[in-house]
Amino acid sequence: MTTREKILDASLRLFAERGFDSVSLRQIAVAVGIRESSLYNHFKNKQELFDTIVETCFQRAEAYFHSRSLPFSQSDDLSVLTSRDPSALYASVLAIFEYFFTDEYNVLFRKLLTLSQFQSGRARTIYRWLYVDYPLAFQTHLFEKLIQTGELKPSSPGDLATEFYGAVFLFIHACDSFEEARPRILAHLRNFLQNHQSEVPS
Repeated sequence: MTTREKILDASLRLFAERGFDSVSLRQIAVAVGIRESSLYNHFKNKQELFDTIVETCFQRAEAYFHSRSLPFSQSDDLSVLTSRDPSALYASVLAIFEYFFTDEYNVLFRKLLTLSQFQSGRARTIYRWLYVDYPLAFQTHLFEKLIQTGELKPSSPGDLATEFYGAVFLFIHACDSFEEARPRILAHLRNFLQNHQSEVPS
């Protein structure tokens, strides 16, 4: 691990434990084992450190999703989420949400944002975008496509996104592990499809 990577790792862990405003550059330098002045050779200030962590988290998530042929944005191939094969669909949906529990960087980042949203307007904006606005926009787009192709019954795509993601948001934030969240997400998905999936043509 390079010095820059060590700085990012220590910063993420300290921010996740104490919140962005409660951690100084001196504390980060001590955790890494370098002089505070040396830290400035890599980052000009604490905000740049935070912004780099945000960018790294986004890049890691995108790499995870694409390595498993899962859609990360509205422009990606959505076919794995439009399958009529229940086992394939369940596997894809569970693989998406497993990331939020099993990737250590992402777990720490969520803790960072959860704490820091009450200290920093920037953190609050990113928290809302990453855990509310972005997934709701993606799922609204997905459900709109599924309604257009007849996979789902006619309804409001935005309302469907809120109904589906609202419960998943709760599971992500309330469950301590994927083992705890997995059966809840699966039961919720099955119930959602039972209520909204159109009949398979004979």
